Amino acid sequence: MIILLPFRLRLNGWGTIIFSCFVCVGQVVFALGGIFNAFWLMEFGRFVFGIGGESLAVAQNTYAVSWFKGKELNLVFGLQLSMARIGSTVNMNLMGWLYSKVEASLGSAGHTTLGVTLIIGGITCILSLVCALALAYLDQRAERILHKEQGKTGEVIKLTDVKDFSFPLWLIFIICVGYYVAVFPFIGLGKVFFTEKFGFSSQAASAINSIVYVISAPMSPIFGLLVDKTGKNIIWVLCAVVTALASHMMLAFTLWNPWIAMCLLGLSYSLLACALWPMVAFVVPEHQLGTAYGFMQSIQNLGLAVISIIAGMILDTWGYLFLEVFFIACVSFSLLSVLLLYLVNRAQGGNLNYSARQREEIKLSHAE
Repeated sequence: MIILLPFRLRLNGWGTIIFSCFVCVGQVVFALGGIFNAFWLMEFGRFVFGIGGESLAVAQNTYAVSWFKGKELNLVFGLQLSMARIGSTVNMNLMGWLYSKVEASLGSAGHTTLGVTLIIGGITCILSLVCALALAYLDQRAERILHKEQGKTGEVIKLTDVKDFSFPLWLIFIICVGYYVAVFPFIGLGKVFFTEKFGFSSQAASAINSIVYVISAPMSPIFGLLVDKTGKNIIWVLCAVVTALASHMMLAFTLWNPWIAMCLLGLSYSLLACALWPMVAFVVPEHQLGTAYGFMQSIQNLGLAVISIIAGMILDTWGYLFLEVFFIACVSFSLLSVLLLYLVNRAQGGNLNYSARQREEIKLSHAE
């Protein structure tokens, strides 16, 4: 959850550096908990890490809009997702190997080996901090050159901005939550699902379960470039949600090879991030961007936390078929929200569904 919303905290510059420091400190505390076999310390480390990590995601989105709005914004969001998924894939495949190497070096397995492995993995957090420092310098340099004002660039979080959010923005929030709660909790429970329903081995089930992230790494920038070149963000979001719905229906009601459904889900996941998140920049004033993205991240995480608990209860009580029906209901709710957003946006002028040419013409007319 994002806890910075009640405070007037500048996201870019010092805010990003502070959040990166939280990530570094949280990872170190988490690793120390492993070394000293203190589970409570590991929990505290993850709490600190989460404060910084989730807030960094908001700062990252604000940076992207501040620098690329009106240009390659969809591509930039695609690249962000791509890099995140590359990191996830590398982590899943490298940490086990790294643990075995540390175990061989120390001569024993256990909590000490785990802690040392986590310390080594935390080097990436230091790299993140270095990037935050570089971005802060570049952003402040741009402010001086372009004479930007902090209060007008969306870099300040103000909870009072929430009361001014438009109806289309709330629909975007609903689409976001309804879609992602049918992806991340499913992946979290998917390995056993593929083992039980389709009879796959543990290794094969893990491979199928991770294909969503594997596909999103190369496809997100491609879809981002496609959306940049064509525009029509709502149509692309509609395609992504419909594809996700088809994927879950295939998994629930057929015995088709699950590789097909999961590949479709991977394509859908890649497309939605490129088309949905940039739309926020088109429906809120620039000075409210930080608050909007922060609230979107918060409500998404709240939805994931609640739905993950509900999904576990459904699975324990009724099994995977009812769980898939539940996920289908979530995606269907997201689909209805997309259709409503299309109608509302059309009644208000249709800016969210402009083609790339229309947006370029409007940009040129404003420049004149």
